[in-house]
Amino acid sequence: MDATPELSLNRPYRGAPTAADLCIATPEASPETDNATVLQLFNKYKELVSLPVVEKGRPFGLINRHIFLSQMSRPFYRELYDKKSCIAFMDKNPLIVDANASLNTVADQTVISGDKSLTDGFIITREGTYLGIGLGIDLIKAVSDMHLQQHQQVMQSIEYASIIQQAMMSTSSQTMSVTLSDWCLAWQPRDCVGGDCYAFKTTADGWLAVVIDCTGHGVPGAFMTLIFASALEHALVTCPPDDPAQLLQIINRYIKNTLGQQQNGDSGSNDGCDIIAVHMNTATRGLTWASARMAAFMLAQDDNEVRPLAADRMGVGYTDTPYDYVWTNHRLTLADRDLFFTTTDGLTDQVGGERRIMFGKRRLQAALLHHRALPMPALAQQLQQEHQRYQGQQPRRDDLTFWGFRQ
Repeated sequence: MDATPELSLNRPYRGAPTAADLCIATPEASPETDNATVLQLFNKYKELVSLPVVEKGRPFGLINRHIFLSQMSRPFYRELYDKKSCIAFMDKNPLIVDANASLNTVADQTVISGDKSLTDGFIITREGTYLGIGLGIDLIKAVSDMHLQQHQQVMQSIEYASIIQQAMMSTSSQTMSVTLSDWCLAWQPRDCVGGDCYAFKTTADGWLAVVIDCTGHGVPGAFMTLIFASALEHALVTCPPDDPAQLLQIINRYIKNTLGQQQNGDSGSNDGCDIIAVHMNTATRGLTWASARMAAFMLAQDDNEVRPLAADRMGVGYTDTPYDYVWTNHRLTLADRDLFFTTTDGLTDQVGGERRIMFGKRRLQAALLHHRALPMPALAQQLQQEHQRYQGQQPRRDDLTFWGFRQ
């Protein structure tokens, strides 16, 4: 018998690996072969798992080594069966696969045929002509290696997508660094890429900041951030940046049009985002914001309480969000050292602690109050450390993004 080839899916393929890559050339029997000859073959080729029975180039059956030997070792079986045809101990319905079948197809067929295809192996043919046999253990290893390789390729793609996603927001973070004197920003996707994003742009009278939490995380969430980025650029062309509520309205329509998510429509998706858009007039110190379900807080310099800021309880872009929904603009005038902070729910909804409950807004407000004297980057660092300690060994539930600044 030819030596069993070592299968490796790490070598380059012109196409996807197939059953032919598992094919092993073995001795073969015919329906005229007697059992004594089969016994000699199994004794000669110790590694032979199954012996194919072939007639005129066509597969006829498969003889399992262990079943055959156990039968022939029974009392008087040698005397009774030595000279008889080997078909007496042959599986007449082995799994037969075409050499061009993909490994996933072969794996599916082995599941359907049952355990015997993994223990006995299977016959490989090309256009009905016998080529060789495949072993269950080789199939398992090949499929495992193939899926591992595919997983590695996917992960490499996602890692590169993370670079693209970060680059998409890098201009905003750079603009923050030259526009704001005391600020902090955390962007932590749960799965390399995520559905949270942010934008920061200077305007004629100040600046505009937007923090977004799109549906989902990972790759689906990242796709939504791309749609949002297009929606924001479209909105800024048609809307003044000092009107956050109108920005949200235009973004809402854009997302619904892009995904076909009209009320009572037949879209297969129901995706959107929670958003807060904040405009600051640097001359008047007037802060205007509109929020779609995004938590935000204000801590005034002369106040000992962190105040939650108003938000509409209507998300942006979702099927149930009216096409012409109008969000509300809210306004404040900031004094020196007033602190503004907003976060996606990845921070507040994280489960942890001894009781395994959510971090919540109260803990967040207490942390902001406790660390209020620190510069914003140091405050953010302390908040992240507290949050990580609270999370403990619990898995991360969602993407996490927060942003804040001090006047």
